Order: sequence, then structure tokens, then C-alpha cells
Amino acid sequence: ISKLLLKLDIKAKIINPSLFSAEKKKERSSEIKKLFDFYGSDKAKQHDYHLIYSSIFSNNLKVKKILEIGMGTDDENLLSNMGIHGKPGASLMAFRDFFKNAKIYGADIDKKILFKDHRIKTSYVDQTSEASLRKLFKKFGNNFDLIIDDGMHSPLANINVILSSIEYLKKGGCLVIEDINQNSILIWRTISSIIGIKHKNFLIKCKKAYMFIIYK
Repeated sequence: ISKLLLKLDIKAKIINPSLFSAEKKKERSSEIKKLFDFYGSDKAKQHDYHLIYSSIFSNNLKVKKILEIGMGTDDENLLSNMGIHGKPGASLMAFRDFFKNAKIYGADIDKKILFKDHRIKTSYVDQTSEASLRKLFKKFGNNFDLIIDDGMHSPLANINVILSSIEYLKKGGCLVIEDINQNSILIWRTISSIIGIKHKNFLIKCKKAYMFIIYK
């Protein structure tokens, strides 16, 4: 399918993060970068995702509900782990402090890292299982402004999240897939072309990986 789209000259545009971070938003990108760094998240240091998250919404104070799938397990026996020096839940706390009026929800397959804090709730999920994702949304509800997949970093798992979660976004909300590998970029060009029929989306080349954003 990817080859057919290329043959027909149907190409998903890949953009740079700086296009998301306008001059007037530099202060906000600096703020969320400091929070990512403070809590020990790699979203700013290893990637440049702070440029995206500072600019995804025109007013971060209006964001009310966020879910991140993949909390950064430090269990090296699990796929897509952060290593023994990882800081589970770091980005959840950064998002809580940046989106000051939002309730923050997190989910992970590693039950050992689940926790509850001020404006933060977490729960178990296996993103390879549609039934597990349905159970998660039954627990956490709908009308999310932002849903993030920072879990397995596998196209099949990512697609499962897309299929299972778009209906739980509010209108104008967005779904973000992080850490897309160069090796799977043809798959994501294809996904972008298909989803583009109904939803505005962006494929962004960041510092170490790609990011895919869908607006509902």
C-alpha cells in the first residue's frame, strides 16, 4: 500500500517541530522543558517534544483531561523500558504542573509503577489488547483533550491505541504517538494518508524519532 501511494504521488508531509513552536510560544516551551527535565522525563533532553506539547493547544489552561499510555517503566524485563535509571510517572507530573487545570491519567502494563497523586490517577493497561483498552476507558471515561501513546513503540500496538481511543477524544482534542522509528516511516506515511481522509494529522521529524499527531 505504501508503494502504491508513492506511485500515485500521494505523500504525507513530514514537518519540523519548529513549525509547531511559534515565536510567541517560546516561553511556554521553555516552561514545559524545565518541568520535563526537573521530574526526569526524556521528552525534552533526548527528544524535542517540549516544542510540540507547548504548542499543541492555543491555551493550556483550557485543557481539562489528559491520558498517557506508557509511564516509563524501569523494569528491564519489559519491552520499551526506560532502563534502571528511568523515572516512572515523570511526564505525568510535568503535564500536571504545565496544564494547571487538567486531570492527568496514566496507564502502564507494569503494575509496580502505578501511583496516585494530586490530580493524577493511574491504572493497568495492555495496549496490545482491545479489551484491556476498553476497560481502561470505561474506568477513566471520555472527553480527553489529549491522549498520548508512549508505550510499546510498535506500529501494531500504536494502531491498536488509535482504533481504541479516537472516540474518547473530545472534539478538537488530539492523539499523539511518540517515538516512531525511522524503519517504520513508510507505515506511518500510509497511516497519515488514510487518516487524513477524515482527520487533520501531522507527521513530525523530531530530534531522535518521529511523532504522529491526530486532531479530532
